[in-house]
Amino acid sequence: MSRPLIAAAIGLSFIAGSALGDGDDAYTHVRSPSHGEASHADILASAFGGSFSASGRDYSNGSVSAIRNKDRGYCDYGDQIWDAGNYCAKLIAAENCDDVSFGYKEGTHNGQYRKLFNDNEIGAMASFSTDRDFRWAIKVDGWLWDSVYTSREDDNWGKDMMVSYSLYNGSGSFIGSFLFFEDTKHNSDKDFNDIAVLLCLVPAPQAASMGLLSLGGLGVLAGRRRR
Repeated sequence: MSRPLIAAAIGLSFIAGSALGDGDDAYTHVRSPSHGEASHADILASAFGGSFSASGRDYSNGSVSAIRNKDRGYCDYGDQIWDAGNYCAKLIAAENCDDVSFGYKEGTHNGQYRKLFNDNEIGAMASFSTDRDFRWAIKVDGWLWDSVYTSREDDNWGKDMMVSYSLYNGSGSFIGSFLFFEDTKHNSDKDFNDIAVLLCLVPAPQAASMGLLSLGGLGVLAGRRRR
């Protein structure tokens, strides 16, 4: 199993997958949003400023590049399982219509959902440490029952509910990650913008010097929420 690299020196490792499975089958297709909702480029711009242009699956505003992580591979989980370590997260956007919270599940299977913040808390930040591999997750409040979806497809009956990007500054240094969740498993619009969360390094000296990311206060612009 391998996962995209975050920062092994501080326990934020999420190691890159092998070259196997780098074709279209390794990436979940993301559709363009409709009804005035924000796209991934719009949400990235709300976090970092400037205008993000697409290059294949990736985006850049000239200062920050967002490189799409694999969702799956023949020999690895892609972005489905994340390494133990120290993390901080900030809610940047919520284009969902249901009540949703964001958090994680410890371990690679089963596990208890642990909430970090709600979808109505744009700009909310949370930090946590774990000594176990884990999965990012959202909890959707339902009329009859709640649903928890994670970054691991098998937890969602084979549906990928999260895509992610690794973030790099102009000098090519890794500065964090961006998570984009879909909150509907059936009849989904597959635009993956219902919950958008920025992850930062702990600490992040290069990012802090750019005014982009830091544990004490991520230098992001106004977030976005839709109801």
